[in-house]
Amino acid sequence: MSLTLLLPNHVYAARNYLGVEVGAAFNIMIATDMLGQAAFDDPAGWFEVASGPVQPVLVQVEGARHAFAGRVRRRFVWEEDDLTIAYLLLDTPTPITLLASTFGDLPPDVEEGDWVYGVASLSLVWEDSLDLPIGQPVQVVVEEIRRLYLHPGPGFGLTQSIHTLPPESFAPDQVWLMIRTQIERR
Repeated sequence: MSLTLLLPNHVYAARNYLGVEVGAAFNIMIATDMLGQAAFDDPAGWFEVASGPVQPVLVQVEGARHAFAGRVRRRFVWEEDDLTIAYLLLDTPTPITLLASTFGDLPPDVEEGDWVYGVASLSLVWEDSLDLPIGQPVQVVVEEIRRLYLHPGPGFGLTQSIHTLPPESFAPDQVWLMIRTQIERR
């Protein structure tokens, strides 16, 4: 399966800017942005609990934005003061971790075994990252790297395919990796 994932600069920094190139293989996890339940107009995306089983789906809509549907295999709730975040590991064709919050003192109304669906941008997270308390590692191969140049000057606002991402911060630019999943480990 081929996917387009956002590579946030802070995630790249967590790998000490070791570089990424076309053809490289990595073990990663895939996560959504923070989503609100039934927040259908939220530009970040949304999710909803289905009334019954749904066909597991993970399909690219545009760029790193994907429509998804799957069953919640595992759930982890993190609480601090007035913020509660639920991490939901979904069984989609390629497993993803959905980050959800009510931005209050209660977790979203989702339990293990529930079926959920929605739309969100997907980001790459390194397999050994401490950012995700749950997730399923997936082996991927980088097929293409696209970089949106946002530094003032020549090339500002242009997106280019590059072969290698240098071992340095790319902020404020944005980078997307087009990846192909390999063997998924359970």
